[in-house]
Amino acid sequence: MAASSSYCYSDTTYGITNNAALGGLSWGMGTVLPDATGPWVSLQIHGLTYRYKMVKDPETDAIVYVRNVDAVNGGYVFEEKDDWSGTPGGTIQKYFRFPYIDSARWGTGSIDLEGDGAIEDASVTYNYKMEVDEMKMKCSLSPLSDPACPGFQDALLNYLNSLESLNPDDPFYDEWIQANMSLNDEEGAQEQQEQAEEPEEELSNFEKELGGENSIGDLVDTDQQNRILAALAQVPKIESYYILDIPGGEYKDAVLLEDTVLPDNPRAMRNLASDATHRSIVRSQYDREQ
Repeated sequence: MAASSSYCYSDTTYGITNNAALGGLSWGMGTVLPDATGPWVSLQIHGLTYRYKMVKDPETDAIVYVRNVDAVNGGYVFEEKDDWSGTPGGTIQKYFRFPYIDSARWGTGSIDLEGDGAIEDASVTYNYKMEVDEMKMKCSLSPLSDPACPGFQDALLNYLNSLESLNPDDPFYDEWIQANMSLNDEEGAQEQQEQAEEPEEELSNFEKELGGENSIGDLVDTDQQNRILAALAQVPKIESYYILDIPGGEYKDAVLLEDTVLPDNPRAMRNLASDATHRSIVRSQYDREQ
């Protein structure tokens, strides 16, 4: 048995999460990222933005770490260090963009403070891309959804084998055949009746249109014509555009050209003299021949 080929496509969504630090300075990514349940869903993180306010004495030391645990390889998949030692407090905001990283690696996130001070108004958001493989989703629901699904032939064979329970020896087989034949006969008779009625009505309308005794109401939509004439008769609505007076005036020239004497162009005079000499030389050739 041959199976036809098919193609798969994905539905891609780009988004930004809500503030992960809204409930505290430590959070789990399962409550931050969208649901990516199922082998047909791919969720990747490609950006992070954080902002917080540091409250401290300028003479004290303090270091803040913003990071996410690497749930697959250990360590941290993201870590940024802000050293506030010897500086006054303030608000800081940073943006990060990096290659797509699978969401499975993004473990618990946190903002950790080492030293004296306090962190207020913290905000951490993640940029993500979610892809849903439509083919994988269909195949996971049923291998019979598409011939390209893995296990399609086995599932089809099992389905065909399950149909063997309905055979001519089954006492309900004849009843099933008769019921389907009766249904098909009723549908066929109704369809033939509809086809037989439609041409007669259409022919009647066609003959009426070709007849010589048609009234004006048969040839023209009088209601529509009356609406058009009524719209054209509303002159006051159009007349206001014709009698509109647009204020204007005289715009005088702003540039004044003073009278002056234009000097002769010496170059042009030399060109004229050169042309006269040339014509004299050419003419002398003809005079010599004569």
